[in-house]
Amino acid sequence: MTKVVIAIPARFQSVRLPGKPLRRLAGRPLIAHVIDRAREAGDLPIIVATDDMRIAEVAETFGVQVCLTDADHPSGSDRLSECARRMNYGKDTILVNLQGDEPLMPAACLMQVAKLLHDHPEAAIATLATPITDANSLFDPNVVKVVCDQQGYALYFSRAPVPWARDAFAKDRQRLPAGLGARRHIGLYAYRVGALHQFTKLPPSTLEQAESLEQLRALENGLKIVVANARAPVPAGVDTEEDLQRVEKLLESGVTLNGVASTVEPVALRPTQRQFKVAFVCMGNICRSPLSEALARSVAKRNGLGDWLEVASRGTHASHQGDPADLRAQGLARRMKLDLRAHRAQRLQTEDFRQFDLLIAHDQANLNQMRALCPPDRRDRLRLLLDFAPELQQREVPDPYNGSDADFARAFGLIDSGIKGLFAWIGRQLEKRGGAPARQGMTHRE
Repeated sequence: MTKVVIAIPARFQSVRLPGKPLRRLAGRPLIAHVIDRAREAGDLPIIVATDDMRIAEVAETFGVQVCLTDADHPSGSDRLSECARRMNYGKDTILVNLQGDEPLMPAACLMQVAKLLHDHPEAAIATLATPITDANSLFDPNVVKVVCDQQGYALYFSRAPVPWARDAFAKDRQRLPAGLGARRHIGLYAYRVGALHQFTKLPPSTLEQAESLEQLRALENGLKIVVANARAPVPAGVDTEEDLQRVEKLLESGVTLNGVASTVEPVALRPTQRQFKVAFVCMGNICRSPLSEALARSVAKRNGLGDWLEVASRGTHASHQGDPADLRAQGLARRMKLDLRAHRAQRLQTEDFRQFDLLIAHDQANLNQMRALCPPDRRDRLRLLLDFAPELQQREVPDPYNGSDADFARAFGLIDSGIKGLFAWIGRQLEKRGGAPARQGMTHRE
């Protein structure tokens, strides 16, 4: 059986955040949280590769093996190659590279990237990606894009907008054309140790230097990289003081990290007799908002909140008034053991802003239309669904209506994360108040 090791490269001399692995985060060193994420991936060996005795001593106190490496490595992959040699790992050993500044990395992704490489014996490296759903990300050079062949092997990584939709972008660069299939690369890798040694011995390549992307060295030299869409959202790591504060808030709020593919877990709530009313809003009330409504109702029932939490959904437009949910949404709901058969689309009305305690939009356009209709004294009740999932790298649930079944599945994954965050927030409000939250007292920003 192939050996799998989770290796955590960690260096003290970070340019933007010196001593980063030892910085305190929710009362513990950053490296301790990264080790926690590795342990959540199962009973796998974990090793910290570092050039600093201070980091080594802290890592050992948390019960993991440490390999001291040279201080002059240009990258984490070079550090891990030395570590693999020192530990005498066999050439077929799979080494999962969990960066030492990723305290929110979902365990599901660690397990996924290891299995991905194991299942593709012809690949030297495995990595993950996530769909790009907005034009700003596609055109952002800080967002690395990846394009793959039909078998899932990387053809190219770039900071440029690839694939380039020539005709569509000649008319409009503010939105992505349907079916473009652009993907954002996530910098989580698994290597076969033999390939890692080969890779780190190669000189920097022309494309690597042009794009400042190390993985292009592998492609230019014929090393195959297999890519799959991540099973869970991967929150950003820690590079700055602001990142430390952001991640600390997430950790202290008890955010779960296992991603959109998971079922929303029950939370401990203590309702009183008074109802709390939530409406989910999208454009036509036939795709996203019915799915959110059905999922929230199911979670409320599982938590014993069915009589206390009233959920509904609305659309900002009247084009589908009275229509059933989209057939693709109904099919997805059935697979998730939800029922949309009785749903009929309703348009958002002015009185809804007084009836509901919270009105939750799925994208910014929905929210803008809600604000235009909402009385000024009720605008504090308006939210974006993904406001409740700040660990994600996007703020909107894209409308899948003109897309494919895969677009519906991706939308539901984001909805799942938002609903999970919503119920975690409700739980915190109830714990603070010892019962159901007061209508005027609920706020999302804590």
